[in-house]
Amino acid sequence: MAQIEKEIKAGIGLDPIKFGMLKADVKNLLGEPDEIDTHTETEDEGNTESWHYDGLELSVSFEEIDDMRLFSIAVSGEDYEFQGKKLIGLSKPDMINELKALSIDDLQSEEWATEDHTKQELVFSENHSMNFWLEDDELSEIQWGPVFEDEDTIAWPE
Repeated sequence: MAQIEKEIKAGIGLDPIKFGMLKADVKNLLGEPDEIDTHTETEDEGNTESWHYDGLELSVSFEEIDDMRLFSIAVSGEDYEFQGKKLIGLSKPDMINELKALSIDDLQSEEWATEDHTKQELVFSENHSMNFWLEDDELSEIQWGPVFEDEDTIAWPE
């Protein structure tokens, strides 16, 4: 298994993993996932396959609509950083202050209902293709993907 950098690169990935990689290339770097699940959001988009690596507190997803290329990464470990800042575990106000200090100022949010009545909220930045998932007002996961050149064209990193 390759050494994974803990620095989140918006629009690019998590060195040495980059958006647009094929499943075989990701598997060569990370090894076999602990769990694989497949789901379909809409029939137009096809299947999404998510691989979970429990020891790394990392998940990667591949979408059929993009030829099963790596389309998103999610991390939940407190040692992951974004622009040198550790964000996982921060309260919502502290997280928003940190993100604004990093010039991420297009934040929007929406609450999500959960079966166990946990308060879950999504704070997201469309400009940076980043999602910040909060549980009970604490950041529990950062999820990000490639940026788009326009509504339909992905700017895959090189």
